[in-house]
Amino acid sequence: MSQRQIIKSVLHNFLETYLSRYSDLDGYWLFGFLVEDIQQIRFNLLDMNFDTCNTPLAVAKRLAVRKFLEQIEKAELSLSFVQEAYLDIIKTPVPDFEYATYNGHFYFPHKLIFVVIAQTDKGEMYERTSSIIVDPHDPRLEHRSSRISCPNCRDTLHKGTITCSNCGTQVHASVGGI
Repeated sequence: MSQRQIIKSVLHNFLETYLSRYSDLDGYWLFGFLVEDIQQIRFNLLDMNFDTCNTPLAVAKRLAVRKFLEQIEKAELSLSFVQEAYLDIIKTPVPDFEYATYNGHFYFPHKLIFVVIAQTDKGEMYERTSSIIVDPHDPRLEHRSSRISCPNCRDTLHKGTITCSNCGTQVHASVGGI
């Protein structure tokens, strides 16, 4: 397979994994937290210097960088092949949508558009776009995942984990049945 086809697959797979239900914050889908805080934002997917706090925006960036680099590694591409890579997230209203109500509260969903752009070492540009409809986070309506998050960086921990793969925090074996 040519590197051109591989980079297209990397971008596609990155968006699929990043937008999945496994992108969470404390067991809730991450994007429900973000929809209130952003209009448009850009993450540099090659910038591994990021905020270690646990705000939804910081978690979203860490997760985006990690998932992008995982896809590069899985595709067995050299990181030097990708000179630049960005993820733009753009919030737009959802036109003609029937707004949901719950206990007298109105919920206004938004459309989040995700555009990932990569430039190769030869200057070729590749782009992939995906979008989702997101309601603002509301624990009264959402079911919390049984997955456990790292107490330090909020990254999802997998069953049997004793060390967070993101920040290296040692996790006690009895935490959340891990």
